[in-house]
Amino acid sequence: MQFRVDRIQAAVLLVLLLAATAFASDWDRGVKLYNTGDFKAALVEFQDIVMERPDAAGAWYYIGLCEFKLKRYDRVELPLSHAIDLLEIQTPATPDIASAWYTIGISHYLQAHYDKSIDALKRYIDINSKAKREVDPSARTALARSYFSLERYDEALPLLAAAAREKAPTPADERIKENAANEYYLGAIYFKREDDDHAIVALREAVKGNPEDVAAMELLADSLMRKARKSSSDARWIEAAEVGERLKLTRDDLKTANILGRAYLGARKFDSAVAPLEKIAKANPDNGQAWLYYGIALSRSGQMRKAMEALEITIQLTPESIPALLELGYVYESDKQYQQALRIYEKAYAASNDPAIKASVDRVRALAAQQP
Repeated sequence: MQFRVDRIQAAVLLVLLLAATAFASDWDRGVKLYNTGDFKAALVEFQDIVMERPDAAGAWYYIGLCEFKLKRYDRVELPLSHAIDLLEIQTPATPDIASAWYTIGISHYLQAHYDKSIDALKRYIDINSKAKREVDPSARTALARSYFSLERYDEALPLLAAAAREKAPTPADERIKENAANEYYLGAIYFKREDDDHAIVALREAVKGNPEDVAAMELLADSLMRKARKSSSDARWIEAAEVGERLKLTRDDLKTANILGRAYLGARKFDSAVAPLEKIAKANPDNGQAWLYYGIALSRSGQMRKAMEALEITIQLTPESIPALLELGYVYESDKQYQQALRIYEKAYAASNDPAIKASVDRVRALAAQQP
């Protein structure tokens, strides 16, 4: 996000300064230094001026701007507050008052002082709106993201939606990324509210605008999978896996493997699920759920020997896991190891007393009796 920091505009301030030649010289020198980007030297000039002329609003204003340009954001508010107090007396209609509130608000935003940022930015927007002056889009964006950071989502939503549609006077590439960021924040709010229909739409736009946005891809995949579980939609699972593959190109880690494994498992693409789920299981040797998912992927892709090993580990970690017991029983039964299957099914039935599992026990007992 680009922030606009304006130079002083009020002509009356120059009148006050030009009353004495020495002050006029200091002023001109300070402004020249500021305009050439020598903010430290400019700051010294303006500090000298306010030592002699504490009512020089323009000098206080430039002190605040210099501190902002030097990224010493914690030093911005005090001089700009002095400037505002003086300007409200000397030239109450000047746009510099609004600009000072803008700079204060952005300084707080950059320090993550979101409550203070909100107060200052609202003052800026209110003053400019009443004066029918243009409001800088970055102010609304920073205000929206401040609300978001404070979990004040009802206030953030309309601002983010407007910011995502706004055509700011910035270079095209930068504007696309800004809009993508706003779509991400919109999607994050909808995701937190479990409104996956709106979250998916916003997060798709976020990824489209910034294909390397890891957070947006991760959240989009999670939203797609949650929607898929609720609606039994294979298309959502497959899209989640596609997002996971794009994410892997940028960030190939355990988080990405977890997304890919779950998405491929949900899409019933078990061959594709094996590698990421193996990565998760081996990185978490004490996690029974990780080994269960890995074992299921192996089982459903026909890798029975490996499935047996993974599911035996699962049962060692979670002995009462009915899904793990049933899957292992199925694997032994499919491999015609009926005695082993019977042992596992009996254990599952003892833990659950489920009539359906009792039927599996009876079926496999009959098969075992037929074996030589």
